[in-house]
Amino acid sequence: MIRKTWGAALLALAALAAFAGPAAADTTLTYVGASGQYKVYITPNAVRIDGDGDGWQLYKRNDPAIISVSPKDQTYTRLDKNTAGEIRHQMDALRARIENRLQQLPADRRAAARAAMAEKVPGLNGKQQSIGLDHTGATDHVDDVACDVIQIVRGGQPADKMCVASAKALGLSSASFATVKSMFALLRDMLSGTGLEGIGLPYRNLSGMPVRFQDGLSGEQRTLAAVSHRSIPDSRFQIPDNYVEQKPEAPTVSQ
Repeated sequence: MIRKTWGAALLALAALAAFAGPAAADTTLTYVGASGQYKVYITPNAVRIDGDGDGWQLYKRNDPAIISVSPKDQTYTRLDKNTAGEIRHQMDALRARIENRLQQLPADRRAAARAAMAEKVPGLNGKQQSIGLDHTGATDHVDDVACDVIQIVRGGQPADKMCVASAKALGLSSASFATVKSMFALLRDMLSGTGLEGIGLPYRNLSGMPVRFQDGLSGEQRTLAAVSHRSIPDSRFQIPDNYVEQKPEAPTVSQ
C-alpha cells in the first residue's frame, strides 16, 4: 500500500543523524533501531534511503520524483506529478464509493461505520490530515551533539518525538540539507488531496536533522550508529537498466 511504502521511507529519514564536524559535500549515515539497520546516502544532488530489507528509496534534485526500488522483484515505482494525480483520482473515486455505501446504512449506524472506515482510508472526510510540530523548549545531547526536543502532533494528539540537531552541528553541507528538504517539499505538494499529505510536513519544516526519533505508535527508537563523509559514487543513485517500472496504487478497502 502507498501509505506503508512511502510512510516507511519517511520514518527512515526521520532517524537521520551524524556527529558534529565540518560540513562535507557527501554524507553517509547509518542508524539502528529494533526493526534493523538503515543506511542513508546524501549528496547535494540526491538522497538514497536503504531500509532494513532489500528495498530502497531514491530522490534526485534534478528529477521531480520519489522512487521506491525493489531489488527482490527487480521493479521500481515512481511517484511524480503525473502518478500523484492518478493516485488523487483513485482516492477520490474510493471515497465516493465508500460514501455511497455509508449512505445506504441506517442513520444510527452510519457514524460508527464511517469511523471504522476512516482507519483504513486516509482523508475519508475530505480534509487534509492535521499535523504540526511542538517545539517543547527542552534540550538534550545524543552522541555529544546538542539537540532540541520536538513533539509531532497529529490530529491534535502527541505522536512521534524527535531530538533535532542543526545541520551545521551534524556536518551536513547546506547544499545537501537543501536537497533533503526539497525532497519532502516535493512529496508534500504531490500528495496534497490524497489524504496522505501529512506524512512529509514536519520534516521539511525542521531547521536540522533528528539525531533521535521515537515512533509514536510502536515506541521504537532509532539512533545514530555511524557517519561518514567519504565521497559517494554516482552509481549508488542509479537504478539498474533491467528493472521494470510499476505504477504506484492508492490504498484499497476489502469488500
